[in-house]
Amino acid sequence: MKRGLVTENHVVIYCDSCGDLYTDAAGEAVCFTSTHHAAYYLAGGRNGWLYDGDRITCDGCAITAECDLNGHDFVPPAESVTARCVRCGAPDNE
Repeated sequence: MKRGLVTENHVVIYCDSCGDLYTDAAGEAVCFTSTHHAAYYLAGGRNGWLYDGDRITCDGCAITAECDLNGHDFVPPAESVTARCVRCGAPDNE
């Protein structure tokens, strides 16, 4: 049994594009026992994060890339409200 102060190693995930840290719902870093474990976890497209075997992309960067590639998808605005992209939230006047 471990007791007291113990140094342990773990793996956390950062976006290759923006450096964002992969966190749980409480905002805490998700720790993995190995890079293999982290890669396997991300392979399922967890919470919008993508891993293609080489690069890790966070949900925000993935959405931005989708809009850059295909254009924004604006919804009709409500009365006196600016239309916003349903993917990234950008207003139609940008």
